[in-house]
Amino acid sequence: MIALLMLVLFAMLGLAIDSGRAYVDRRDLQAAVDASALSAGDWYENYGDLTGSTLPQSVALFQSDLRLYAGATSSACQAPCPKLVGPNFNLTEFTYVYTYPGNLVLTVVATNTQFNGYQFVFTAEHQLPLAFMQIFGGPTTAYIMATATSIVGNQRQTPALLTLSSGSCALTLTGAATLTVLGDTYTNGTACVDANLHEAGNCYGGAGSNCNVATYYCYNSTPGFIPYDPATNGGVCKAGDTIGQPVVPAPSLPDPGYLAPSVPYYTAGAGYAKDNRGTWTEMYAGQYGAFHLSGGSASCAFLDPGVYTWTGGYQSDASGSLLSNELKAPDEESTAAVGTAAVANPQFWDMNSTGCAGHFNVAPTPAPGFGIKHNGGNGKWGVELTSVRWDTFNDPTILPDPCLASPGCRRESAPSSCQEVGTIDSNNQGINVNITQNAPGAQYYNIYVNPNGCLSSYVGGSQNDFSFVGRYLAPGFVDGGGPPATPVGPYPSGANKTLVLGTGGWPCGLAIVTICGIAFNNMSPTKQCFAQTRSTLCQPPDDELAPQCFSNCPPPAGLLSQENAAMSLEYFPWPGGDVANENYCQLTPPAGTGDPNAPCATAKITPGAVQFYFPNGSCLDQNAQGATYVFSGEQYNWIVIYQVPGSACANSLNGGASTQYIGTIYTPSADWKINGGDRSPLAGQVIAYTASIKGAAAVGIDFNPNYAPAPPAARLIN
Repeated sequence: MIALLMLVLFAMLGLAIDSGRAYVDRRDLQAAVDASALSAGDWYENYGDLTGSTLPQSVALFQSDLRLYAGATSSACQAPCPKLVGPNFNLTEFTYVYTYPGNLVLTVVATNTQFNGYQFVFTAEHQLPLAFMQIFGGPTTAYIMATATSIVGNQRQTPALLTLSSGSCALTLTGAATLTVLGDTYTNGTACVDANLHEAGNCYGGAGSNCNVATYYCYNSTPGFIPYDPATNGGVCKAGDTIGQPVVPAPSLPDPGYLAPSVPYYTAGAGYAKDNRGTWTEMYAGQYGAFHLSGGSASCAFLDPGVYTWTGGYQSDASGSLLSNELKAPDEESTAAVGTAAVANPQFWDMNSTGCAGHFNVAPTPAPGFGIKHNGGNGKWGVELTSVRWDTFNDPTILPDPCLASPGCRRESAPSSCQEVGTIDSNNQGINVNITQNAPGAQYYNIYVNPNGCLSSYVGGSQNDFSFVGRYLAPGFVDGGGPPATPVGPYPSGANKTLVLGTGGWPCGLAIVTICGIAFNNMSPTKQCFAQTRSTLCQPPDDELAPQCFSNCPPPAGLLSQENAAMSLEYFPWPGGDVANENYCQLTPPAGTGDPNAPCATAKITPGAVQFYFPNGSCLDQNAQGATYVFSGEQYNWIVIYQVPGSACANSLNGGASTQYIGTIYTPSADWKINGGDRSPLAGQVIAYTASIKGAAAVGIDFNPNYAPAPPAARLIN
C-alpha cells in the first residue's frame, strides 16, 4: 500500500512541478508580450518608422525579457506583405513571424487603422516540454500562449467634433446648411442631424441619435485630405480611402481635461493702439479688457506670439478688419507663376478689403566703384524679397525651448513675386530695392537675386536660380547690429524707403545702395541651405501652395488666400517647408535623424504661435464681417482657443473666407453656434458642451492631426 501511495504521491508531485513550470512560462510570456506591444506603440509614436525602428526594437525587448540570447532562428513577413484588410480592404497590415529555439514562435501583426490608430498584436506560442507527466502517460508538451494588443495615435479619442453634454440634441445640424467634417463627430448626448451633414468619418451618438441620415464621404488619414462623395467615384471609395458609418449608441467620452500652462507667463497688461506701423498695428501678448474690432475703416493687427487673455471677451464684427499672426512677404507671389511678376490674388494681408499687404519696387541707381557686372556687359536681374522676424516664447517650463532667450527663433516667409531690373556695366550701376508699404510683422527683409532675370524672361529656370544677397532692416526698425529688431515709431513717411546696409551674403560698400558689387558669374551654382540660416548662394524658402479646397471645390477665384508650404525637415536634402507660420517647428531633428513623414514629431515649439485664453465669463463672438486668422502651436498642445471649464458662454463663430482658427478649440462647458463659408473656419478639433450649426452657409471642420492635441499615448487594449 505504501508503494502504491508513493506512485500517487510522485504523480501529484510531477503534476505540481509541471503545472508550476507552465504557470511561470505563461506569466513570463505574458509579461514579455505586454512590454513588447507597449514598446512598439511608443517607438511608432516617436519615430513613425515600422520596419526601421519599431519592430526591431520591440522584438529585441521581447527577446531580452525572455533571456533569448541567441535571437530568432528565422523571421519573415507572411505573404502577402503587406495585405489589405478592413471593411473596404483599405487598411494596411503586416504579419511578421519569428521562430526561436525551444519551440517558441512570436507573431506580430501591425495594422494601420488610419484614424483609429496604429495597432500592434503580439502573440507568443510555446510548446513547453513536460518533465514528469509524460512518465505517467500524459502529454510530452504543454501548449502555452500569451497575447497583447496595443494601440497608438487613436483618433477615436480625439474626434474632429466632440460635445460633452449628455442632453438631447447636444450636437445639432439643421436648416439649409452643409457641414463637411473631416474626422469623427462624437456626442455624449444625442445627435440631431440631417443629410446636410457630410461626414468624412464616423458619427457617434447616444441612443436616439439619427446619425443614419447623414451623408457619408470618403476620406483617409492624410493631413489636408479633401473628402469626397463616393457617388462621384461610382458609389465606392478610391483605393486607400474609407467611408464612415453611424455608431449608435456609443459610449460616452470623458472631458480630456486639457490645461493652459503658459498663461502665467503672459500676464502683463497689453495695448496696441500706440504701436502703429503704418498700415498695420502690432499687438503684444498679455491681458486685454473688452476687445471689440468694430467700425468700417480698414484695420490690420499683427499678433506677436504668446497667450492673449481676453478678460472682457473677444468680439470681431468690423468690415475691413484682419487680425492674424501670419508672416507674409510684400507683393506675395502667385502659386500659379512663381518667380515671375504675378502677385497672389488676393494677397493674405489684403483679405477682407484691408489693403495692408506690403509692397516694394526696384530701380537701377549709380554705384560709383561698386558697379554690378552682368554677363556680356548688360542684362536683367530678378529680385525677390522675404519677410523676416525673430520671436521668443516665454514659458521656461516647456523644454527644450530654443525661443526662450534673445534673440529668439527666426521666422522667414515664402518669397515675394519677382521684380525685374536691367543694369549696364559701363554705367557703374547698382540696384535699389524700395519698400513702399511695410509687410505686417516684418522686422527685416531678405533679398534674393536671379542673374537671369525673372523666370518669365528665360526658358528652363526655377526658384533655385535665385540666391541670397543680404538681410536688411525694415523701415522703422533698428537692431543695434543684430536681431531682434525693435521699432522706433510709425512707418516713416514718404513714398519710398530704400533698403540699405545689408548683412550676410554680398554686402554693398555704399550706404545709399541696396545691391552692388555682385557679378553674374558669382551668383551660381546656388545651394539648398539649412532653413534657419542664410549665406551667399543660398536658395530662397519653399513657395506657397494653392488656396485650400474643402467644402466648396474648386474654391472661388480671387477670394481665398494661398496656403503655407507643408511641414518638412529643415535640412538637406529636404526642402525645409514653411519656416514662418503654422507648419514650422523649431527645431526639427538634424539631418539623418528625422522622419520626413513626421518632421515635427519631436518638436516642442512653433515660433509665432498664439493662444486665445478666455477666463470665466469671457466669451467669443466672431462675425463674418470681421476676420481673424490665427494659428496655435506645439507649445500650446495646438489649443488655439482655451475657455476655462465652468464658463457657460454661448460662443459664436460666423467665419467667412478670411477667417480660420488653426488648432483646437477647447471649451468643455460652453456652447457654440458655428457658421461659415468658402473655407473651413476650423482646422483642428472642437471640444464643447454643445454645438449647433444652422443657417444657409457652407461650413467646414477640417480635422488635421498636425494641428490637434497629441492623441493618447500608446496603451494596451488587450
